[in-house]
Amino acid sequence: MRKKVVVLGAGPAGLSAGWKLAEKGHQVDIVELDSRVGGLCKSFYYKDYTFDLGGHRFITKDGQLLNDIQELMGPELYESPRKSVVRLKGKYFFYPLAGKDLVSKMNPLTSAKCFLDYLYATTKNKVHRSTEVSLEDWVVNRFGRGLYNIYFGPYSEKLWGLPPSQISKDWAAQRISLLNLWDVFMRMVGKKSNAPKTYATKFYYPLNGGIGRMCDKMAERITSNGGSIHLNATVTSLKLNGKGIKEVAFRQGGQEKTLTGDSYISTIPMPELVSSISPLPEQSYLDVARTMKFRSIRFLNILIDKEQISDNTWIYIPEQKFKVMRIQEPKNWSPNNAPQGKTSLILELACNVGDEIWNATDEELLTRCSAELRTLGLLNGEKITHRFTTRIAHAYPIYTLDYHKKVSTIFNLFSTIENLIPIGRQGLYRYNNMDHSIKMGFLAAQHIADGLPKAEIFKIAEEDASFEEEKHPN
Repeated sequence: MRKKVVVLGAGPAGLSAGWKLAEKGHQVDIVELDSRVGGLCKSFYYKDYTFDLGGHRFITKDGQLLNDIQELMGPELYESPRKSVVRLKGKYFFYPLAGKDLVSKMNPLTSAKCFLDYLYATTKNKVHRSTEVSLEDWVVNRFGRGLYNIYFGPYSEKLWGLPPSQISKDWAAQRISLLNLWDVFMRMVGKKSNAPKTYATKFYYPLNGGIGRMCDKMAERITSNGGSIHLNATVTSLKLNGKGIKEVAFRQGGQEKTLTGDSYISTIPMPELVSSISPLPEQSYLDVARTMKFRSIRFLNILIDKEQISDNTWIYIPEQKFKVMRIQEPKNWSPNNAPQGKTSLILELACNVGDEIWNATDEELLTRCSAELRTLGLLNGEKITHRFTTRIAHAYPIYTLDYHKKVSTIFNLFSTIENLIPIGRQGLYRYNNMDHSIKMGFLAAQHIADGLPKAEIFKIAEEDASFEEEKHPN
């Protein structure tokens, strides 16, 4: 039976659900706040350059998911080498850790201390694992205090804007690969290959158009199969009727409009969804939703009159004296992201809406960040020809110590609304990757079209250590 499905949000999660549902003949309407599709995975075109809204690349260990994306993109899908470094104490260290880096670049006393701290922590935990509540607890128990103080602690505080002692261990268990320093030593002496099996050395990315091209292609599939995408549309309310939603109201072009459906998929931020329910939920749910905050990101995008700055995919900057958190060079993702003989950089600065970084002018950010780039050795007199900034207000859900309790409380509310399916990073208040969001969309479509249990959707990106493994279809 043909069903009517309303999707809130046109990011990877919402678009992938709409793509699969529309192909199966269901009526799909997508309501999107922005003037274009893509969500967190939008791309921008500026003076013959392509910039993403931060760094997004497609890696998956799901062979069927990869097949679907390859079929969608065809020859437009480009396979790019993955090479990242961490800038620490004036040196650049390859990630994953390489033995020659540890020997030649790190102070021998620091290396010895980190290794001894690691051995102490792992030995101690074999006898009795300490109680773990926070990100700090989790890291120190597995890596030792030395590596925590040098890298994990400073970078985590920079990312979240909170001490790691105030961040839940739930985030660490899902996002941090378990580095084994004994494996690092064995690689150093040539007894093991240099890259751990859990680390993908390549990723997929559109040859033209940035990561947003994948979202554009999904949107094309939706509309070609009769679906509709309503842009510049602000959701104002989800009107309940008994145990389900009867219609969604939204504002577009100064007019109030409504859509009705059999099922509703939401990718909008979980706290905003709660406050949009009409009649309003109990006050206890509203109180919890108000405490669920997101970390924001400000991006400084600069055009540089030079062939290339580095050959890295990402450069991580954990030291607190630098405002820049992470740097990417778009042409290292696809050679077509910058004109021949030119390059560009995207500088990420973690912030909160309304703070100093969020409110700074583009010129103020450029002055500060260009000085940091010189200190980091990435700029040495090269001319910055243009610059502009972009922002994400809801970039990362903040995993406070009571994160799990908060999410469970809101899920209790959502479980009473039978035709509502929240998915995606913002919709589930879960720090998942692009491939996870797309997979959630596919499973949401299966739930609606084929009766797949809804619980299967929510398992995605929930397991511990969601490693990024290479997977090829053949």
